[in-house]
Parts: sequence; C-alpha cells; structure tokens
Amino acid sequence: MFHLNHRPRSLLLALLILVTPMLRAGEPPVVTSFDHVELWVTDLPRSLQFYTRLFGTGIWKNKQSERRYLRLGNGYMALDKQKSAHVDHVCLGVKDFDITLMHKWLKAQALAWHDYPSGNDLGVDDRDGTRVQLAQPDGWHQIESTVAAPETNTTGNDALFHPLALDEVFITVTNLEVDSLHYARMLGKTGTMAAGSLWFDLGSARLRLSQAPVGQAPGLNYFSVLVSSTDLNMAAEAVFKAGGIIENILPNGFSFWDPDGLRVEVHVASQF
Repeated sequence: MFHLNHRPRSLLLALLILVTPMLRAGEPPVVTSFDHVELWVTDLPRSLQFYTRLFGTGIWKNKQSERRYLRLGNGYMALDKQKSAHVDHVCLGVKDFDITLMHKWLKAQALAWHDYPSGNDLGVDDRDGTRVQLAQPDGWHQIESTVAAPETNTTGNDALFHPLALDEVFITVTNLEVDSLHYARMLGKTGTMAAGSLWFDLGSARLRLSQAPVGQAPGLNYFSVLVSSTDLNMAAEAVFKAGGIIENILPNGFSFWDPDGLRVEVHVASQF
C-alpha cells in the first residue's frame, strides 16, 4: 500500500481536478452543519450518565426502542446499546434537502446510496464501509416532535459544558488519494490539505480525512463538540472523575476516550 507522504502532493491535487467536471453536473448539496452523530455503546445507562454529566440533562427516549438522544446545541447525539462500541455514523444537514434531487446528484457522481425506512433521508458508504447520512438540517425538531419523549435526569449534577454544536468529524480511510474522491463527489467540493489531512468546510463545521495509520482500521475516528468558554483544567479533571480518560490537551480544548474507548474532543468557542 502506498502512503501519502511517499507520493507527490501534486498527484492528489491532480486527481481532485479530474473530478471537477463531474461536480458541475447538477447542483451539489449545501451542507450547513453536522446534524447528529450516533454512538453504539456496550452499557447504555453508564454512557448516558457519562454524557449527561458532560453535556446536559435533557435525555430523550425513542418511543419504540431503547435508543436515547442528547441535544448538543443545534445538533444531537444518539446512543444505542450494541455488543461492540463504535461511532455508527455521522449525519450531514443539507439545506433544502430533497431526496429525489439527492438521488439524481449521487447517481451523476456514480455513488451508491441506501434510503432509510422513513423515506426522508439516506446513507452513503465509502469503500471502507464508513457511513455518512444525508438529511434535512435541524433533525432535533423531528426527534422532539414525533420520535421521542423526554426522560427525567438522574445524574444529580450540573453539566460540565454548555454544548453549542458538533463542529468537527475525523474519518480515516485506506488510501487518502483515492478515497478523498468519494467525499469530493458526494459533497460537490474539493478539500484543503493541511498537516497531512484533507479538510472540507461544511457550513459552520469541518470534515477531516486522513489515511489510516498502518495496522489501524479505517473509520470514524472522533467527533468534537463545540462548547462555550470554560475552565479546561477543571473540566478535564471532572471528565476523568466521570469515567473518561484524557488523551491530549489541545490549543482550544482537549481530547478524551469515553468509558467505551470512543474518542471525543471538546473545543472551546472563541465567541458565542
């Protein structure tokens, strides 16, 4: 397998230029934000306690399953119990989403998709099986109006952070030079190379793509939550006490692993 740092950057740029004519065949989706991220966890009560301690007390329960929802500013987090933990998918909120027009766009880009049972949204998998959902923005409105009902908080603590939005998602791929074309076609735009990653600006959020390190499986590596100003040292200590493991201190926040070993970042907004 070839690695990006062993090949000219110009090759990646040339490949992205080749896809440009295809991106002009119709109107590309206009992504405004990350709508939600779905986590599969091994111990649902433990994860709910952990994340409500971090981000809030407003838990909503799906009316037909054990799935729970936690609002994160203009987005939300969904949690469901499974035997193995991972981030199942991320959803992009598309302005004026029309599923018929989205079908036409994806077909023109030679990308496969699968519709969800609701008929209102769809998923697109990359070559590694990483799934990105495309739907209307503000999916929380549908959650609170039709899908779920609020539950009483049982943590007994105030939240550590005031969440504003999901602002960054990091996906690793088998071959960045090849797999970046999938995302360029789907999004109708090219990304910007910086520090070994390809970045796509998506409204107020960013999608980061990198080549998976040797020996590591590709997929959804982390998501980040934008929060209002806080004492980061005190917050990191509280996250540790709640059951998280601090990974790195960042210029604008810190990264940690949750009780299932899922990687999360907290970013502090400069203005809110």
